[in-house]
Amino acid sequence: MTKGTRTRAALLILLLFTAWSRAAAQEATERGAPGVAVAEAGPPTLIADALGEVPPDDPKMESYSHGNYMLYLVDAVWSAGLLAIIVFSGFAATLRRWAGMAGPSPNLRVAIYSVLFTLVTSAGSFPFTVYAGFLREKRYGFASQTFMGWLGDKGKELLVAIVLQAIFVVVLYAAIRRLGRRWWVAGSCLAVLFVVLVIAVFPVFIAPLINTFAPLKDAPLRAEILEMARREGIPADEVYEVDASRQSSHNNAYVAGLLGTERIVLYDTTLKKFTPREIKFVMGHEMGHYVLHHIWRTVVFLALVIVAGFYLVDRITLRVIAGRPSLGITALAEPSSLPLISLVLSVYLFVVGPAIATFSRVQEHQADLFGLDATHDPAAAASSFLKFGRLDLDEYHVHPWIEALLYSHPSLSRRIGTAQEYARRHGADGSPSELLPPRRTDF
Repeated sequence: MTKGTRTRAALLILLLFTAWSRAAAQEATERGAPGVAVAEAGPPTLIADALGEVPPDDPKMESYSHGNYMLYLVDAVWSAGLLAIIVFSGFAATLRRWAGMAGPSPNLRVAIYSVLFTLVTSAGSFPFTVYAGFLREKRYGFASQTFMGWLGDKGKELLVAIVLQAIFVVVLYAAIRRLGRRWWVAGSCLAVLFVVLVIAVFPVFIAPLINTFAPLKDAPLRAEILEMARREGIPADEVYEVDASRQSSHNNAYVAGLLGTERIVLYDTTLKKFTPREIKFVMGHEMGHYVLHHIWRTVVFLALVIVAGFYLVDRITLRVIAGRPSLGITALAEPSSLPLISLVLSVYLFVVGPAIATFSRVQEHQADLFGLDATHDPAAAASSFLKFGRLDLDEYHVHPWIEALLYSHPSLSRRIGTAQEYARRHGADGSPSELLPPRRTDF
């Protein structure tokens, strides 16, 4: 639940153009401190007094969370810097000459260029990716893979990125060649359609390349979740658990897919550490995204972001190409313009990132309310938020500016506050309340 399909859709747009890196950062020395007690052995239990005062963040939570903020900022600077080096050093033109050896076909040259560009950016970001995705996760006790196992998964992800990006870029440059100055309109439509396609195929074709998905083994819990899904009008006939513990001890759950590929998925780590009541709230939250049409609303919102971004790309890249002939980028229709397009888009997405995050936070809050309405169990909701913080080292108390600029979800303290307010209005005993207003699905 900490990472939903809304944020994933935004990241997929970025994946179409460049492989973003992870970055190194210095954090405070790890120190344990008392916090929310989570049982390490035996069956999971609810957090005692979950609807009470939100506990303070312990140093390890602050260290991990603050390090994530630094990683985000260094990631953005490093990615833009790497793209700027490729563009302004003339290496973009060098890649075009290498791709030109493939033959006279413009589509083939674009495809080869896209592959070379993805490999170069991935290589440039590799040291930071190793630090942020493996070494740092090992240091905090999350990563469960060996380095070779982690590297194998990253190799699969890279192959998927190469194929998807090559397909999109070939079609995009065909539109540029045919439509001239109007390319950005068609390009925006293509990008939106491609995002929808990726969201649709992800749960059934892409995700199974990395992990194993199987029907939920806990039959009573499976029946309760499917009953909840049917009650909320979700056409689901199965609940899946994924072997996420093969890579990490992080916890998550999601409803993914579009156009008939929807799947309800629970991490096996979540199944081991969360009670059935907590899991039902988590799934109620995720089902809220489906019932409230958040995926489609996100597609519409991102379509506006994409149109504005492609318009800026058209204006800025043409000026740079005309004003800097020494770069060796002779025309926008040449594949050597791809790094420049990626640079403009990466800066643009960084600037509009807070707007995207705000849009996502609104939807996440709506999904929290939906989950509370579906389960009438604010104690389980608050307990799950407390566990997400303690187990995944997400700090409860976030500075308002950090939350506004970076967070795709409300801070955990705000989400616990939502559960507390619900309990004050409707009770905290986990039973339906006659005071509940009719559920709205049109906001």
